[in-house]
Amino acid sequence: MDYYRPQKFIDFHVHVFPDEVAPKALARFVEVYGSAPLSDGTVAGTLAYMDEAGIDVFVPQPVATRPSQVEGINDWAISVRSDRVIPFGAIHPDYPNIRQEMERLVSAGFRGIKLQPDWQEFYPDEERVFPIYEAAEGRLAVLFHAGREIEEMDIVRSTPARLLKVHQKFRGLTLVAAHMGGYRLWREAEESLSRTGVYFDISYCPDEELPDSEMVRLARKHGLSRILFASDFPFADPKRDAERLARMPLSADEKEEIAWRNAARILGL
Repeated sequence: MDYYRPQKFIDFHVHVFPDEVAPKALARFVEVYGSAPLSDGTVAGTLAYMDEAGIDVFVPQPVATRPSQVEGINDWAISVRSDRVIPFGAIHPDYPNIRQEMERLVSAGFRGIKLQPDWQEFYPDEERVFPIYEAAEGRLAVLFHAGREIEEMDIVRSTPARLLKVHQKFRGLTLVAAHMGGYRLWREAEESLSRTGVYFDISYCPDEELPDSEMVRLARKHGLSRILFASDFPFADPKRDAERLARMPLSADEKEEIAWRNAARILGL
């Protein structure tokens, strides 16, 4: 059977690293998650794979696991920006100059930042994180890892219920909950976040865990204008995810929305 394939794809959730640290960074991911990467983690290697997969633009989502990493990561992110590579910035709740660094990102044309509560050891609704939201509100989107991890951890920090509290307190904040609102917490994401205005990205939602029919049901209930195509490359395959979107029982216009239009709205394209 022939399926409608969208004319364009923006992969909203990709992991890329500076050339000199990519081998070490990937080795750490493999150690923690036990998942073999599909590329070498560099910009060049990622572009080559995206060419094969038919992905037009991708959005690196860097994470500063220590406050001291923030400025260096953002310097690198600024240096690799192009028409096809549109990184989010990095920030850490314990970084001492949050507003200043966020101003630098805005001035450089960035459209968002990435937060990873498990790796950065915070809860999204902690007051110590509020300065980030206050500086981002109305100017920078915030993408959160949401839900559990591939390898289970004792504590689940970034739950849909906690993200809802952030959304309710900071109404002007564009919030993106990765992994369809919460990896392996899809029932809670449906109950807490559906129809709230929070964006969901569809990265790393394997069809053996979240079947196509269930993903479509959740996406329709949430609102298709708030769903973003994303893969979590190089630990998941955008080629496979693009094929999955193509076969889903959605209209051509709905597939275009998910594949790139919703993302373009956030990225200002």
